[in-house]
Amino acid sequence: MTYELKKSPKKLCIVNTVYGDASGGRWQAMLNTTRALEALGHQVLMLTGSENQHLIGCRTDVTVMNNAGFYDWIAAWRVRHWLKQVQPDVIIAHSGRAVYLLKHAVGRMNIPVLAVNHSHNVKRTLLADGFIHITPHVQHLVNQGLQKKGKPAKPEQVISNLVDVPDGVQPIQSMSQPLTIGMMTRLVDYKGVQVLIDAVAVLKTQGIEVNVLIAGEGEYKPTLQEQVHGLVLESQVVFLGWVCGQQKLDFYHAVDVIAVPSFNDTQPLSSLDAFAWGKVLISSDAIGPRQVCQHEVNGLLFCCGDHNDLALQIKRLINDPALVKQLAAQGFQEARERYAFDRVAAQIDCFLCDIVMQGTSA
Repeated sequence: MTYELKKSPKKLCIVNTVYGDASGGRWQAMLNTTRALEALGHQVLMLTGSENQHLIGCRTDVTVMNNAGFYDWIAAWRVRHWLKQVQPDVIIAHSGRAVYLLKHAVGRMNIPVLAVNHSHNVKRTLLADGFIHITPHVQHLVNQGLQKKGKPAKPEQVISNLVDVPDGVQPIQSMSQPLTIGMMTRLVDYKGVQVLIDAVAVLKTQGIEVNVLIAGEGEYKPTLQEQVHGLVLESQVVFLGWVCGQQKLDFYHAVDVIAVPSFNDTQPLSSLDAFAWGKVLISSDAIGPRQVCQHEVNGLLFCCGDHNDLALQIKRLINDPALVKQLAAQGFQEARERYAFDRVAAQIDCFLCDIVMQGTSA
């Protein structure tokens, strides 16, 4: 979708940073935030550690400064020197390590550090001066943590991750024969790919053929490949590896359903992608995925880890064309109205400008 964003009334210099392993959604979320803020006219400086060097690729606009851990005072001193040079108005930190490093680096400088939690382990981010919560449940966990520590409430806003809604896409009207399910994910055990594979095996015993395209890489891939081989599903389950560019577009054009069988994601970006591409979302009912997927409203939920229940929900889609159209249409509407680039960018802009103005007037 082509967006026309109104430039922010106040141009800010913003440091956008992540430390610790940011493979997967956390790195993409930081890039999306950077792109949104730059589109609004802000200057954005990205900062990370050497552990994420492999994610930078050919980008030349990312500053790399090593950090050995939460109490690396030498790293904090180096970052402090850099901050004095670039003079940012505000800092957005996408991990507990980033919050600790930047808070220690800032010292007495009047630069607010805002935390964005991409996991439910929020305790390391409570040191921040404010919070951008990607889901209401994260907001609950942060406020609960502050209360337990006897800390006062801090500036906060619930602002989702964003998604690009492609031009020309319409909600899916019917399923292909056979049904094609897609997953775009890092191949680690908690993503639940193994649950989807077992569900496909269950359907096969019932005479129902379902194809699966799995895009991504990770240390769990050999185990998953062995599972597919043991269940004799090589003709139905295809591992595509990492996809980008035209390959990513081809993936979304090829699938009917996006599966998110995750055990503990906070807000899976693939759920938002399912909505944006007009596909049907089937998601586990873990607390994070459930923040996006509402059962029989914008997708279908299945009991987390239960491949039989997942198989049952897939059968519902095969047997109920009206349900397919309803779910896809509702998800697509939410993508445009709640998660689209321009909507989320405007929310972030408003919150950051308020934070900076409050600091200026204090």
